[in-house]
Amino acid sequence: MLDRYLAIKGWKLFSGIVILNLLIILLSQIALINEIVFYNTYSEQLTYDRAMEVFNKMKSFAWVSYIITPILMLLKFSTISVLIYIGVFFNDFHKELTLWKIFKVVIISELVFITASITKLLWFIFFAGNYTLDDMGFFYPLSLINLFHRSEVASYWIYPLQTVNIFQVLYILIMVLGLSRVGSLKKEVADRIVLGTYVPAIAIWIALIMFLTIDVQA
Repeated sequence: MLDRYLAIKGWKLFSGIVILNLLIILLSQIALINEIVFYNTYSEQLTYDRAMEVFNKMKSFAWVSYIITPILMLLKFSTISVLIYIGVFFNDFHKELTLWKIFKVVIISELVFITASITKLLWFIFFAGNYTLDDMGFFYPLSLINLFHRSEVASYWIYPLQTVNIFQVLYILIMVLGLSRVGSLKKEVADRIVLGTYVPAIAIWIALIMFLTIDVQA
C-alpha cells in the first residue's frame, strides 16, 4: 500500500491531505462545537446571551481556519522535510534521497495524524457525552494525557503528554519505512536518519511550547 501512495504525484498527495484536514475541521465545527458546548465552557464567566454573542462572532470567523490550514501544513511538511534532508546529507545519502522524495514521504506519514483526528472526532460524537471545549483541547487518543484527569495536569504539561502517543510512534515508523523504500536504504540507515533529526526536533518543539506556556502564565 505504501508503494501505491509513493507512486502518486506530490501535489496530489498534498492536496488530498489538505482536503482531509479541512473536512475534519468542517465536521468538528458542525458536529462538536455548538451553542450548548460553548455555553457549558464559559457559563461561569459569561451570561447565556453574552456567550451566544461570542459564539456567533466565533462562527463568523470560522473561514479563517480554512485559509490558514493549507499554509500551516505546507510549513510543517517543508520544515520536517528539510530537517530530514540535513540528516540524509550528513549521512551521505543525498544522491539516493532528494528533498522532493522526502517531502512525499512526510506527506504520506501525515495520514497517521489524520487517523488520530478522525478518532478524536468520533470519540466526541459517540462516547464523550456532556463535554466542553476544554475537554476537547485536553483529550488526544492513545496518548499519555489520557492517564490523567484534567485537574491533575498543569497546563504546560498538556502538550507534551498529548504528543507522546501511539500515533507519533506509527508516524516515525512509516517515515522510516518510506525513506528506506524511496531511497533504497537499509532500515538501520533510515532509522538513524529519522531518529537523529525528527526526534530531537520534536523534543525541542515540545520544550519550546512548554516554555511559552509557562511564560504566558507568568
